[in-house]
Amino acid sequence: MSNLLRGPRGILIVLALVGVIALAGVTVAFAAGGDNDGDGDGGENFKGSVAAPAENGEEGSHDEAAEAQDLQDLAKIDQSAAEKAALQAVPGTVESAKLEEESGYVVYEVRVAGDDGQDHHVDVDAGNGKVLQKETGEDNESGEENESYESGEEGGE
Repeated sequence: MSNLLRGPRGILIVLALVGVIALAGVTVAFAAGGDNDGDGDGGENFKGSVAAPAENGEEGSHDEAAEAQDLQDLAKIDQSAAEKAALQAVPGTVESAKLEEESGYVVYEVRVAGDDGQDHHVDVDAGNGKVLQKETGEDNESGEENESYESGEEGGE
């Protein structure tokens, strides 16, 4: 075995093994990282407490008023409670709040003009009022550096 790793052929074998190990590490990191592009297509990595109803029919063909009412019927907190939770997480002024389905869960999407001068997007669980995810203005577009919380528990601050 020691003769196999000597000389140019041995160097190539070692480099190939290092490459395979590095590729496996990148694959695992990517799989664990999820899709945080912030576009609302189910790529967020949080888990809410209220499952959203399944969509019926083709995208764009559903009745938005009926869908909004379905979400409202499932929500256990009201919009003002969601705004309060968002402002506790990000001090500032609420610009808008909307009940939506994200990642298969019912959440309030609250936009806050932060006291820090940045725009923030805060997802609040419509079932228990916990903050599920926060993103700053530029993060909303790139998906970088968002702060996610599993079931509202702050895991990395």
